[in-house]
Amino acid sequence: MPRILISGYYGFDNLGDDTVLYGIMSSIRKERPDAELVVLSNQPTRTEALFGIQAFNRWNFGVIFRELMRCDMLVMGGGSLLQDVTGGRSILYYLGIARLAKMLGKPIVFYGQGIGPISKPLSEKLIRKVVNHVNLITVRDAKSRDDLEMYGVSKPEMYVTADPAFAINTELFSKDAGAKMLSEFGVKSAYLGGTQKIVGIAIRNWSTPHPFHKILAQNADDLIRAGWKVVFIPMQYPGDVGASQKVLSYMKERAVLLNRQFSFRDIANIIANTDLIIGMRLHSLILAAHCGVPFVSLSYDPKIDRFVQRVGYDRKIDAVNNVTYESLRETIQDCVENLDRYKVMMRPHVEELRQEAEKSGELAVRFLS
Repeated sequence: MPRILISGYYGFDNLGDDTVLYGIMSSIRKERPDAELVVLSNQPTRTEALFGIQAFNRWNFGVIFRELMRCDMLVMGGGSLLQDVTGGRSILYYLGIARLAKMLGKPIVFYGQGIGPISKPLSEKLIRKVVNHVNLITVRDAKSRDDLEMYGVSKPEMYVTADPAFAINTELFSKDAGAKMLSEFGVKSAYLGGTQKIVGIAIRNWSTPHPFHKILAQNADDLIRAGWKVVFIPMQYPGDVGASQKVLSYMKERAVLLNRQFSFRDIANIIANTDLIIGMRLHSLILAAHCGVPFVSLSYDPKIDRFVQRVGYDRKIDAVNNVTYESLRETIQDCVENLDRYKVMMRPHVEELRQEAEKSGELAVRFLS
């Protein structure tokens, strides 16, 4: 039975990263149902409860060394592990694990990666020094591949696939369960006979002097006055609650905040009951697309722009740092008036992304004996 160690940003109550982990597990298990999957986590006990696999303390060097010794392959993924916009520790941590695995002679797969942003020359040097010696790289968009090549990565096989979340079978999502969760907060979705359309808003903390919270609040008020039900969805708890409350403080109409901790499955079930998503969080947009729900993005990072382009949206992208009330209103109004068109337009792109996400798993298991 091959043993695969997965390393990434897990155990931080970030539902996007949890979704990525489940996507990796789903894809690998489809190819190698006999594989034993284990993961490094910030909260091993919680991760074990959520995913049903063994989890180990990501901060304990002795444990990391032991698990690298025991594994038959290291999977680094997915998401934006190689970036230094939040500081240099992320790159040092993940490349350090990869370097140690290489010293121990373990196959290393960088899985469904989104690369950057990178701002420091040292980060580029470390990427070039370490990533050129891994066995396989799959990235979630072409720009990530181009960035790696720009940093001097050329030796391992590199494939453009898709975000691992697309490998999750949507039949696992339950509109019934999501509708019941919404009803706990006084929101009645169409699944339970509700007549109001629902827009989910998933934002995060982001430091900028630009008044995007106020601009979003004004547009949320407009949607409520037009008959929509506005629901704020925290993708990372409790951080996103504070960001949502800031928008709510500027609003004149009443909206709903789902103020409790959910699992990634819960959030997928809830998003499946919405008619529109307005999201800063990448995986709020990915889950929306996966469920066939049109979305409006608020971009704070190139990864948002890259995903919007991959899913085939033929419109401008509103950036958090320069969005205006008028520009966001125009984008939202276009989506509201053309919900069916966007659903149809997304469909073939989403199907392609599902197939590409599966490819990462197919490629990765080749390195198992």
